[in-house]
Amino acid sequence: MQLIVDKSMQRSLLKGDEQLYRDIFEELQPGLVVYATEYINDLDMSCSIVQEAFLKLWENRKSLREGTYLKAYMYKAVRNLCLNYLRHLKVTGKYEDRQQALQLNYEALKDKSAERLLEAEIMDRLQVAVDKMTPQGKRIFTMSRFEGKTYKEIANELGIAEKTVENQMGKALKVARAELQEFLPISVFLYSILH
Repeated sequence: MQLIVDKSMQRSLLKGDEQLYRDIFEELQPGLVVYATEYINDLDMSCSIVQEAFLKLWENRKSLREGTYLKAYMYKAVRNLCLNYLRHLKVTGKYEDRQQALQLNYEALKDKSAERLLEAEIMDRLQVAVDKMTPQGKRIFTMSRFEGKTYKEIANELGIAEKTVENQMGKALKVARAELQEFLPISVFLYSILH
C-alpha cells in the first residue's frame, strides 16, 4: 500500500473514507505496537497508545499535506505519545517501581532511536526518489552522492560532457527534493546528499 499522501488519498481522507483509514491501520498498526512496546514494556498500554495515535490521525486528517509520509508521521506520533506516557508515570509516582528499565527506554526515545528511525525512513524515501529517476540520472546521482565522484570524474567515466552531468544532476536533485520535501527541514543528513 502507498503510504505517501497524494491528491487522491487526501481527497479520500477528507471525505472520511473509512476503508482507506482501515487499510492504513492494518498496514501500520502491528509495527507501531512493537515500536511502542520496546519503550514502555507494556503491551496493553502500547496498543492503547497506538489506537490514540490513529485517533489523532483521523481527527487531524484535514491538516495532512500532500507528500506526507504516513509511516514516518505515525511513528513520530507514537514516539511522542510514549514520551508523554513515561512523563505521566514519573509525575504520578508509578514510575518508581519500574524506574530503571523505563528510564533507559525514556532516554532512548528522547535520544537516538528516533534519529535512527528517521534516517531509515529518509533512506527508504531516497530509494523511492532514485527509482523515479531516468536511468542516466539514477547512475549519475549514485556516482555523485553515494560514490563521491566529481562531475568531471563522472563525465570521463561515462564518456559524456560535464555539462550533461550537471544537467542530469539538476533533474535528479529535483526528483529527490520533491520526494523528500517533508524531511528537508529536519535533517542535516539530507544536506550532504542533496547539495
